[in-house]
Amino acid sequence: MKLLTSIIAIIGILITIVFTIFPIGSLTVLPAIITILCGIILLKTYKKENASPLFPKLIIGLAAIGAIISIGKAILVSDTVAEDQNFELRQEKSNKEAIEDLEGLE
Repeated sequence: MKLLTSIIAIIGILITIVFTIFPIGSLTVLPAIITILCGIILLKTYKKENASPLFPKLIIGLAAIGAIISIGKAILVSDTVAEDQNFELRQEKSNKEAIEDLEGLE
């Protein structure tokens, strides 16, 4: 059980880190929650065996940080499309130049 939970926690923390780096939104929270739950199970298992609980605490901490960063990015960063004011002018100018070039060929 300890090995299986450790493997799931490691895979979960890797997915959490990757999802935090890429702009996926709040999808990072699900693997982070699963990783935190596995970390809590590992923490209880390590305490029963009187072993050093550094690994479960590290897993829980990294997952919590990943979830906080992901939620912060989802709340603070807004993905809006800004309207380009100069695009219409450049488009009009390009069209006029193209028409003048075509008329010059005749």
